[in-house]
Amino acid sequence: MPQYSAKCKVQSAKSKKLPNHYALITHHFKVKRAFTLIELLVVISIIALLVAGATVSWTNAQRKSRDAKRKSDFKSVQTALELYFQTNSKYPDSSGGQIRCNVTGDSNNRAWGAKFSCTPSAGSEIIYMNPLPKETVFTNANEVYYYQGAGSPPTSYTLSAKLENANDPDIAAGTLPCTPQTGRNYCVINP
Repeated sequence: MPQYSAKCKVQSAKSKKLPNHYALITHHFKVKRAFTLIELLVVISIIALLVAGATVSWTNAQRKSRDAKRKSDFKSVQTALELYFQTNSKYPDSSGGQIRCNVTGDSNNRAWGAKFSCTPSAGSEIIYMNPLPKETVFTNANEVYYYQGAGSPPTSYTLSAKLENANDPDIAAGTLPCTPQTGRNYCVINP
């Protein structure tokens, strides 16, 4: 029997293992380097659903915010109309949905978005509100703010507007204290 040295046996064993070891890595273990088409489509679909949900939520929040501003605008106009009433013992007249001064010497209309002031013939200009609020979303004549004085001289009034949120509790059937003008769904009257 031939005699081998221990050193030769170890080297030959190492030399036999190394090629097999590398062969397993290169042929049997593959590294995944990219997403599959299905994985990408699933991720894109999830992102699209999240964006759609956020957009709807954002749009509803904007509508509610604009409606809250309209209601706040009406509170401010009501305060100005009460100041007018305290000064003149009547509310202003109305003309085509606009406020019209009905004091001696001044019977001009005040457009929404303009200064609400009246100048009596025997006095200086009295400013009640500067400026009057103006509808910023709706432009149709049947949807913008509307003022209607009632009586001669006016002893009451109705302010009407259109709210965007159809589910607003203030416009639920039977809860309004008045009848809004055509094309509008919200109104307030003198306090």
